[in-house]
This record gives sequence, structure tokens and C-alpha cells, in this order.
Amino acid sequence: MRTFAKIGLALGSVLASTAMFGSGVASASIKTAYVAPNGTWQKTNNSCRNAGFNNINTAISQVSAGGTVVVCKGVYRTQAVIRKSLALIGRPGAVINAKGQKPVPGLHLPGGSGVVVLGTRHVLVRGLVVVNAKFDAVLVAKSTNVQVSENILEHNGDVGVDFNGTSFAIATHNVSRFNGGGGFLIADDLGHSSADAVTWNVASHNPGGCGVIVAGHSTAGVTKNFVAHNLLTYNGINKKQPGAGVVIASEVKGETVADNTVYDNTIYRNGIAGVTIHSHVSGQDLDGNKIIGNKIGKNNLVGDTIGLGPPVTNQPDLRTTGILVGSSSRIHVLISSNAIQNNFYGIFIEGRVDPTLRNNHFHNVVVPVKVI
Repeated sequence: MRTFAKIGLALGSVLASTAMFGSGVASASIKTAYVAPNGTWQKTNNSCRNAGFNNINTAISQVSAGGTVVVCKGVYRTQAVIRKSLALIGRPGAVINAKGQKPVPGLHLPGGSGVVVLGTRHVLVRGLVVVNAKFDAVLVAKSTNVQVSENILEHNGDVGVDFNGTSFAIATHNVSRFNGGGGFLIADDLGHSSADAVTWNVASHNPGGCGVIVAGHSTAGVTKNFVAHNLLTYNGINKKQPGAGVVIASEVKGETVADNTVYDNTIYRNGIAGVTIHSHVSGQDLDGNKIIGNKIGKNNLVGDTIGLGPPVTNQPDLRTTGILVGSSSRIHVLISSNAIQNNFYGIFIEGRVDPTLRNNHFHNVVVPVKVI
């Protein structure tokens, strides 16, 4: 499992306004702003042909809360930063190329992102292609009720969509591929993340991470999130940073990553087990996670060192495996109604795990359940 960069937050800097480029459209009461490469304040701002803006951040600054920024066909070399309720909607051919962008002031990150939703609520990000960010394609930080949908997120340094310190956010019908750190992430570097959903997405060919990551990086907690109906393939094939289709994990003592559900995903040919739970140290709460109704083919192509600490004596899993749960803390997990095929191990359990196994189906599996 990859090691995630800790995100630091300085609230004074983060909640201050970033400098925006100027525009001749000077009213902040605009309900709909059109952005096009040849946009100008001299135009009527009522269509892509007559766009009133050529800069996404300028349009965001000028549109009223609850309004819409329409990004027309073209390539925009920027990092879009959203701090108020609005819809950012890309028309076919709208591309954000975030190469070389700097982090938002106060977010101590290794680089910029394509879209940053920060400290707000009721935001829609839809229909964009986001490429070449050094960090995330879309970072949703300390926000709530955000929808990220129908975007193509590829060739970014970390993940496609990052929900961090968020609640009631949903990523749906996105394609996240060729990203360095994985497809989708729900984490708690910036605060408690709860009731978020990653549904109906494709995460494929993300070499250094998992398709979906539900991870505790602090002690704020990651709880009651939902990962469902996704296609998760060929992730984490990098031998130095192997990844799962879905991972639920933490390396932080005292952390809570609990009551999350992984349901009805199609998962195959990932670097470690299709669905993986890792509780690496004692004193964690990874209780109540559920793995239900998934279709899981051959996984664990790289092999999983697992990396459990005392009191467990760690034993790697180097055979193909459908589901793996390894824990140094005492945890209970429900594994039910999954269809697992073409693996050496169907379900691999190691450490201080109290599993409930119910109605799982195995085809072409040598050892249906292995308990260490």
C-alpha cells in the first residue's frame, strides 16, 4: 500500500482569497458565466460563442453564489479554486491542464491540483478532462455536499478525486486512469470524512495506488462511507507501491476507519487483493467494515507484504487472492455474498480478525478461506 503525503492546513491562509486575474465583467451577480479561450468582457456572455471570460478563476470570482460557470471547449492551463456554492460544468472538449500549478496557499502539498473545492458546500464539478496536476486532479477539502461527476481524470501525480475532511460528497460516473497515486481517495488529513460515496466510476491502470482508497492518516476518522458499482482493474501494478481494487487501511495508532461498505464492485487484475483491509498497528478501530456482493476475479498479482505490527507475527500473502483482511487490532468484518474466481486464495484472513463469512461463492479457487 502506498504511503500518503500528510496534508497540512493553515486556516487563516486557506480561507483568505487568492488573487484572481482581472476582468471587464465586474459584477459578482452573474448567474451564468461562459469561459472560452477567446472569451472577452466585450461579448454578451450568453453562450460559448459569445463567452464573456477566458479565465476559469475570473469567472468563478464573478459568478454569484449558486450560479454556474460553463467551461467551453479548449485547453485551460490553470488550477480552478472554488470557495463558494456553484456548478463548474465542462462542455465536450473542455480540458484543465494543471501542469506546473502551485498548491493553494495554506495547503502544504507537493504540487497543485486541477480543481480544488475548499471550505464550502453545494458544489458540482462535471464534464471536465483534468490532466497533468502534480497532486490531485480534483481535491475536495473541508467541504460538504459536493458532487464530482462525469469527468475524465488522467496522468495526474496523485489521485483522480480526493475527498479529505468532507461529508456527504459523491464521486460518480468518472473515469480515473494513469494517475500516480490511485483512482479515488477518502481520507481525514483535514478532518473527519463521513458519508461520502464513490459510485459508478472506472478506476483503471493507476500504477502506484489502489482503485479506491479509504484511509486514515490522522485520528479524525473515516467512517460510514460507501464504495459501490465501480469497475476497478489494473491498479497498483507497480511493485514498489502495489495497490488493491479497494483498500481500507491505516498505519496510525488510535485511528478509526470504521463502518464503511464495499458493495457490488467488479474488481480484477490489481496488484494486491481485490478488496484489502489493513490494520497495521494495535489500538485502531477498523470495526464494522462490510464487503458485500462484489464480483472479484484474479488479484494480488504483485503480492502483499501486509506489514502487520505486534502482537501479530506478520506473514506475507504472495498468491493470487480475492479478499484479504490483515489486522494487528481486534476487528470484526462482514464478508458476504461475494463471487470470487480464478484465485489461489478466495479469502485470506490474518491476525486479530473476527470475520463473519456468509454466502460467498468460489469458482476456480484452490483455497476458498485461509485463516492464519
